Amino acid sequence: MRQRCVGPKAALSLALVPLLLSCRHQTLALEETEGEELLVGWKGETYNAGGSHARSSTVPGDAGGGGDGPSGGAADEGPWVETVSWVPRAFIFHGFLTHAECDHLIGLALPKLERSMVVGDQRDEVDPIRTSYSASIGYNETGIVADIEDRIARSTHLPRNHQEPMEVLRYVNGQKYDAHWDWFEDKDDSGSGGGGNRMATVLMYLSDVDPAAGGETALPLAMPLDLKAQSVKGHGYSECAAKMGISVRPRKGDMLLFWDMDPGGREPDRHALHASCPTTSGTKWTATKWIHNRPYG
Repeated sequence: MRQRCVGPKAALSLALVPLLLSCRHQTLALEETEGEELLVGWKGETYNAGGSHARSSTVPGDAGGGGDGPSGGAADEGPWVETVSWVPRAFIFHGFLTHAECDHLIGLALPKLERSMVVGDQRDEVDPIRTSYSASIGYNETGIVADIEDRIARSTHLPRNHQEPMEVLRYVNGQKYDAHWDWFEDKDDSGSGGGGNRMATVLMYLSDVDPAAGGETALPLAMPLDLKAQSVKGHGYSECAAKMGISVRPRKGDMLLFWDMDPGGREPDRHALHASCPTTSGTKWTATKWIHNRPYG
């Protein structure tokens, strides 16, 4: 049974010192074993499972830049979480997926790809603001999919049954998704599957994209952690990304999590406006999970 440490009202006697040292040791051990259960970002912490040294973006206005520097380290450094913005709350889980998992999701999507749609007033519809192709992946479609869904629930600390089915997207030849919000204007609108409003968006990058080929995820209303570093101009970003507040470069295996609503899931956060910049060459693959503030489906 764990000993309970109680601060004395008077001066401690030497006889109590061993007890205090024992309790301190237990507290440190508890912090080490339970640290991963903390909801990253809610109290200002940035979780780094890959080592004791801190990592942060080296390019102004950039997050998850790829290439040289702390944000573009080798995949074998191990998973770690980078705080991108507090308004909206946005984080990159570097190395969230293995390359094999990324390839598995692409393989599931390939035979099912269709033109991506947007949620309309009466039904889903094609819209020129979104020109990618996408495929829906069913819950537990494979053991790998089920494991990813479980990890998303643990990482976001939102119940698994709040998730919509996974959507895999492919962007080529200038395809893009203009600036939009993922939550519904009507608070009672729940889309086709029920579950209230969309509270969080999980965007997993399934492929690398050459820095000169665009494809960045832009958060034009986001407030960078360093207010003096708001521009990405001159750092090889696309024209689209250079106009935005914060842009995230695709990097295979990374996951971008941003919150579409306030922590209580009551009010939408308009700072969560985001866009997928045009992919001008190569192919960009992503997988999206929208997570609701109530059970979905």
